[in-house]
Amino acid sequence: MTQPEIEGNVREVMKGPPSGYFIVVPDRQADASDDLAAFAVDLLVAWKLPLLTVVLGGLAALTVAMLLPPKYRAQAVVAPVMQSGAGAGGALRQLGGIAALAGVELDGTGGRKEEYFATLASLGFARDFIQEEDLLPILFAERWNPQAKRWRADKKPPTMGEAVKRFTNDVVSISDDHRTSLVTVTVDWYSPQLAAWWANRMIEVVNERLRAEATRRAERSLEYLDKELAKTNVLEIRQAIYRLTEEQVNNAMLANVQRDYAYHVIDAAVAPETRYSPKRAVMSSVGAAAGLFLGVMLVYVRRVLSRRRESSMRVN
Repeated sequence: MTQPEIEGNVREVMKGPPSGYFIVVPDRQADASDDLAAFAVDLLVAWKLPLLTVVLGGLAALTVAMLLPPKYRAQAVVAPVMQSGAGAGGALRQLGGIAALAGVELDGTGGRKEEYFATLASLGFARDFIQEEDLLPILFAERWNPQAKRWRADKKPPTMGEAVKRFTNDVVSISDDHRTSLVTVTVDWYSPQLAAWWANRMIEVVNERLRAEATRRAERSLEYLDKELAKTNVLEIRQAIYRLTEEQVNNAMLANVQRDYAYHVIDAAVAPETRYSPKRAVMSSVGAAAGLFLGVMLVYVRRVLSRRRESSMRVN
């Protein structure tokens, strides 16, 4: 059969009515719109169910919030004290190579500021603070027998590792503002008086600790400089050691007389009058939202089950 004959046959077939099997493709977008509209109607008809779950969810969350013990937040804001010529830095900058001979570290104010914050935020400081203030019975009051003043027999005594973890994760948070260099010590606890006391006391203890460390550092430097002075007769070196010695003596005197050695208190913590948590309004709103979601899902599930029953009845 030639090509013209084939084309002629195709035209003849196209002129006639369609015949054979056809597949009807449903309009999915239209079906989805119809289902959504029908579901909206079901929600309007069954509005009592979502309303009931909203009320129950909000009341349940509010009940939980009221049963939880209130926590209070106290904050202390401090600023690092910039020590002039800290660690004999002024003399070392002028004397250059004498620094290696003297054995005195060159500590700038920026480095000291970072050292102060690292000490305050360290786990070691938290452990020492818990031990010095005897906080174990307070942090783990549920395991402590206050009448007998010992740990309850049916409870495992807490370890220092547990205490440090609870103290640093749930009680105290320390943050610094890189723009202003201000440091904020935040304490969340069930007693507003204790929260304020701990925040202020941590600043006092870290000042005492860093002051004692600065005094020990100056004493070690003075001992080393005395030994170096006895070893040399070179006038320039002896003069350099004298200047370093003078600066170390000044550092030791400053550490002994300066009360706020590392941190100066800008805003001391005070006992808060209102609780910080639980936030009852927020918890109630979350509970109501969860109740609304549950109510809508129940209406949807009921609609799906109803349609399945109708389909099975048609088949039968």
